Amino acid sequence: MAKQYTRDEVVTRLKNEINNGSPVVIVGAGTGISAKFAEKGGADLIGVYNSGKYRMDGHGSLAGLMPYGDANEIVLELGGRTVLPIVQEAPVIAGICGTDPTRQMPTFLEELKRLGFSGVMNFPTVGLIDWDSRFRQELETTGMGYEKELETLKIAKELGLFTMGYAFRPEEGAMVGEAGLDVVIAHMGLTRGGSIGSTMSKEDDLAAACRLVDEIGDAARAKNPDILVFCHGGAIAYPEDTVYAYQHSQAVGFLGASSAERIPVEGPLREATAAFKAAPLPNRI
Repeated sequence: MAKQYTRDEVVTRLKNEINNGSPVVIVGAGTGISAKFAEKGGADLIGVYNSGKYRMDGHGSLAGLMPYGDANEIVLELGGRTVLPIVQEAPVIAGICGTDPTRQMPTFLEELKRLGFSGVMNFPTVGLIDWDSRFRQELETTGMGYEKELETLKIAKELGLFTMGYAFRPEEGAMVGEAGLDVVIAHMGLTRGGSIGSTMSKEDDLAAACRLVDEIGDAARAKNPDILVFCHGGAIAYPEDTVYAYQHSQAVGFLGASSAERIPVEGPLREATAAFKAAPLPNRI
């Protein structure tokens, strides 16, 4: 069963990794076996959120932004019954829909603590919806926008939970920093690669992605110099991409979801099945 950590304990663990020259790796887990072997591989944090369920059911990660299920109920079920019982040492982080108007957030956050989560982050997030779109602006002006997500994360921080905030633009990076969160995750969009990855993000977008990581990180650190800067998504999809990101941006960590639990299993599972199918059967007629 997963150990539960205080906010300070999680921060100390992560900073020790960084000071020892090792990047922080967060792995999103949509199944127990993903969580189990991500931890065995050295994951510093295990993330649980609704997209993990959809992703490992064979659907695109953006299903987590659609009205296919109760995101916060999914994290309670997936975390409480599937991931938390299998993880041993790594802190487990809940991805929450902080704009959910049907829940009393302090009560919900206390329930996450009771289950054994050590921290929270804002996923699903309206940040993935284009800022210039009418839909995003309608959400912002009707109390279901990005600022509401950060208000929920600030409550979590007051309750002693470790907090991470996805940011998609420098303006949001500044908001994450001003909220006093522990980590800003510069989100580059839907991850490329595999069978259902983004076809919009290309490998040669890595340089542009790193520039945006720095713009978001600079904005966050201008408000909170102690905040840690991580990266996720878009062109940053494979281990070699993270090497480039660490060398060309201020990122000291990476959140891998599709990168860590979907893409690595697609090919081997297909190949294993094909190998079984290729076994010759003696003539029995």
